Amino acid sequence: MSQRVVIFDGPDMCGKTNIAKALSGQLDIPYFKNIDEHKYFLTDKAYFCNAIRYVDTYFTSYLQASGASVILDRAWPSEWIYSQALNRCTFMDVINELDTKHAAMGTKIVIPFRTDYSMVKDDYDVINENIQKIHDLYMAFAEWSKCDTLLINVDDENLDRELAEINAFLGTE
Repeated sequence: MSQRVVIFDGPDMCGKTNIAKALSGQLDIPYFKNIDEHKYFLTDKAYFCNAIRYVDTYFTSYLQASGASVILDRAWPSEWIYSQALNRCTFMDVINELDTKHAAMGTKIVIPFRTDYSMVKDDYDVINENIQKIHDLYMAFAEWSKCDTLLINVDDENLDRELAEINAFLGTE
């Protein structure tokens, strides 16, 4: 099987984790989520800045060298969004470099979104207060990125439909 790198990224409370895990099971591709992201979200402003500069670049080099497949639950696209939405430091030159490398690898990005976020509440007030801005930035990111990107509406929360649409996008149906 050739390499498949699929990134699930998008506004909070859109079902990224459930969809990514289900796709991982269907395609027998390992699923990965950074379990420490919530630990540092509000407590260490430099965490994500350092992660994009050191961890994401290192992991991308690993993917390039190994040809490994993975389904990622959030990755560097989140940094493009949240650094702007929450006015935190980042390295846009590194993000651009990562985008270019991932596009060359054929990385696919899936962005689940909702048409209305008024009924969903995140654990973080700062997310709830900025959810529309976050949504708008994801739409802008989809236009900006060189990677093939699927915007998928999840209002109906129909996992079978979502997986069928994603598999069609990936060419794995």
